[in-house]
Amino acid sequence: MRYQILTKIESNDNLATLLNAFQRELGLLEQVVLPRDSMGEFNRLLQLAGSNTPDEEAQQLFNYTLPRFYHLQVLNNSLTDLHKNIGWAIKDLQKFFAQYSGDLQRYAIEKRIETIDEFGSEDETDWEEDGIDEEGQKWKVAYKDDPESLQHYTLHNDLQQYFPGSDTRGEKIGTSTPEDFAYFSEHVRQATQLNPFKLLRQFTGAELPVYHENETGEMVAQTLADEIEDELNEDLKNQSMVHFFQQVLVRAQTAAKAFEQATTAEDYQQLLTQLETIRDVRFL
Repeated sequence: MRYQILTKIESNDNLATLLNAFQRELGLLEQVVLPRDSMGEFNRLLQLAGSNTPDEEAQQLFNYTLPRFYHLQVLNNSLTDLHKNIGWAIKDLQKFFAQYSGDLQRYAIEKRIETIDEFGSEDETDWEEDGIDEEGQKWKVAYKDDPESLQHYTLHNDLQQYFPGSDTRGEKIGTSTPEDFAYFSEHVRQATQLNPFKLLRQFTGAELPVYHENETGEMVAQTLADEIEDELNEDLKNQSMVHFFQQVLVRAQTAAKAFEQATTAEDYQQLLTQLETIRDVRFL
């Protein structure tokens, strides 16, 4: 069975492709820190780590493995949440322009009526008589269009959940900077230096051939020149990947600032364009 920390983002858009590729280059780090202990072994190490004489294995577990395991899990959560929030914000903005034609006032008025109709309200002024039926007096949601009544039903209020400042924790659009991901970005840049074949060669001092399939379908040993060329190409690809990943984070912060200042339909149209540009990022 293969255990995982870094789970794939299940989407076909370009942003998901970039984030998944970024995570794949961290596969070796993931395998190093994945726990393989039984519960009994873990409890023994836990007790040793808290003792006055922890052994080397216990120190390795709690000083190196556990922090990096947690760090990788935060990375996976962050990339997944970032992708989801961008997608959800785009969906809500597209619906706003398609259904309300950019009319912010109508959006808030109708959203208030729909919300109170579905979930109710204890404010008596939110209701008005709507005739009588066999069960007695009927009521409907009272129409209101003053700013105070609509303040909790605006487009800005509904989009807030995807950006910094919402009540929920986790990665939002623009929460983190490229510097916050610097540890992992450097790992991706240096991924070819951690190639298992290269590390094994350095450890054993023996030449370990790498094979590839040629034009006729035969498996042939790769020449040193081919191997160096592949490594250079891989290095360039990883450098490019990190560059575009950092650009996504920078643009997400720009989008977050645009959201904070958005007050008109034109502002929200620009925000939608910014988010779609992030979603459609291309790095290859």
